This record gives sequence, structure tokens and C-alpha cells, in this order.
Amino acid sequence: GAGRKMAKPRPSAEAGTVPGSSQSTLTSEVPMSTINHEAVARRLTRERLRTYLAASDGDLERALALYDWNARVGGALHEDIGRLEVVFRNAIDEALLVYGAAQGWPTAWYQRRELFPGKHGARALDDIKTARVRATRRGVAEVHGKVIAELSFGFWRFLCTTSYLTSLWVPALGDAFPNHPDHGDPRAVRQAVDDRIQRVHFLRNRVAHYEPVHHRNLRRDLESTTQLTGWISADTRAWIVGASRTAKVIKDHPNSG
Repeated sequence: GAGRKMAKPRPSAEAGTVPGSSQSTLTSEVPMSTINHEAVARRLTRERLRTYLAASDGDLERALALYDWNARVGGALHEDIGRLEVVFRNAIDEALLVYGAAQGWPTAWYQRRELFPGKHGARALDDIKTARVRATRRGVAEVHGKVIAELSFGFWRFLCTTSYLTSLWVPALGDAFPNHPDHGDPRAVRQAVDDRIQRVHFLRNRVAHYEPVHHRNLRRDLESTTQLTGWISADTRAWIVGASRTAKVIKDHPNSG
């Protein structure tokens, strides 16, 4: 009848409980020793675990531990690279703003087509067009800083290639890295910056797509990040180094020793 109480449904294994237990796996830890590693491997796929198994002598439990560590170190590196990205793009933007003011440009540097020669320049101009559209969505006025923030890390990375030596680096971008030991030689600075930003950009894309990075020289990757920052600002380098978790996570590599 209307006054009859409905019985509460019993939770099932599919709802997040261990079979035979009323305890939710969402709020309690399952001992690692009870985990069926083969079941986990099927969910991840053997193909995805291939490099981890190869680095762990085919031991599935060790491979899964390495997979977890790879995710942790990737997360730590992503934090470092995220800090660098903002500092890096702002340094380049500032150098080009100073140069543009000295030249008396009436428009923003990213509207100066002559700065972006050749096929690489055409792609950069497309990226700029897209960024300006995004920055002015819903009819808002264009703000310089918003356009800069809408430009991808890849955009800034490719500004460091040799294609832009004459149009950007010789007149302006060498000054974005005042602490580089060869400051005053924009060709040498560009080459050093390009070498490191290429490495960091590749790593960022690997990390962003949850790809294996455990086989890389991650200490060198971290050094590239801190070097680039240090060439821009010693204080900012100290901030990134102080905030970084990466060196500690690298030391916790499950296959070390």
C-alpha cells in the first residue's frame, strides 16, 4: 500500500564494491597484493604496456608499477613545463613589444606580416588569426594579453627555428634571454634556445598524451626547462626549481637500483 516502505537496493560489485564485501572501493584502499594484474593489463592493453614490460624484464607487476611512476613523473614535468610556457611566451612577447615600440609600429607585432616569412610564417599567421578569433569571442574587444595567451606552446616553440633568425632573432628575440652566456650573439642564443625548447615541446606532447617517458633522460629534460627559465630570469628559475616535484619523483623510479 501507500504506507509501505521500499527496501533499499543492495549494492552490487558493479556499483563499486568488492564482491562479498559491503565496503566501497571508492572510499577504501584495496591491498596491492589482491589486485589481479592480468585484469588490469587487459584494460590497459598489452600493446600500451609493451615498453613498460620490456623495461621490467616482462614482469607484469613491475611493469604496472613503472606505468604508475611514468604517470607521476609526467604530471610533475607537466607542472614545470606549464610554468615555463607562461614565462617563455611573455619573454618573447616583451622583447617584440620593445622592438615594435622602437620601430614605431602602429599595430601589435603579431599583425606584422613581414615578421613571418615563408611556409612556416604562413602557418604562424594562421595560428595568430585563430588566436585573435578566440580572444574576441562573443564580441569582446581584442586585448593584447588575451591573444598572447591563446597562442599555443607550439607557436612559441616554432618561433625559435632558423626560419625566424633574420626577421625576429637578430633584431629582437636575442634580448628575451639576457642571462644566456652568449647574450649579444643572437645566432648563438637562438640555436641554444631552439635546442632546448624543441626538447621540452616534444616532452610536453608525450606527457599530455600519457605516452611513455620513462626511457628518456628526464634529468636532462628538467635541466632544459630550468636553463631556459634561467636565461630569462634567475629569480624565476629559482621559483620553478623550488616548486618542482620532478627531481624527487625521478629518484623514486621503481626500477632504479
